[in-house]
Amino acid sequence: MTDAPATEPTGGEQPAARTVEEALAVLDRQWSRFRTLAFGYPAERMDEPLEKGWTRKQMLAHIAAWHESATERLARFLRTGRPEPLTTTVDARNAQVARVAIGRTSGEILHSLDATYGRLRRSVGQLTDEQLQTSDGWAAELIADNCYRHYAEHAPALAPPAAEQA
Repeated sequence: MTDAPATEPTGGEQPAARTVEEALAVLDRQWSRFRTLAFGYPAERMDEPLEKGWTRKQMLAHIAAWHESATERLARFLRTGRPEPLTTTVDARNAQVARVAIGRTSGEILHSLDATYGRLRRSVGQLTDEQLQTSDGWAAELIADNCYRHYAEHAPALAPPAAEQA
């Protein structure tokens, strides 16, 4: 993410937040950068394949799905006070999301990105600082891994097309 100051970590290097206020600030900053890339990418190129065999459209659906997974797990955590494990394997979840994305338009997926981010952000805002750090920072790490570290992992696939050809 080239607009980040040299002294500020990119999402991939970003440590997990220590407070809810910090988590929301990092989420909003990193989401804004990722969203700009996603919404700025030409719609007619969203079905081009990427390295792992996915298209950009499938990759974006994958981001939205992990937003949703994190939201659901945080909701259960807020109810029970206990970290919530995944209910499926990462590979199975990713494969299912990629299959479903094939039948969706790029516009639907972009809308889903915004909607799932909004729900996730609201869930993060319901946490207390203590909850964020309980169980060795389970919630803080979940948020980092499913959001800003995840954005950093996939942002290169959204580099402007002109930059890809240079």
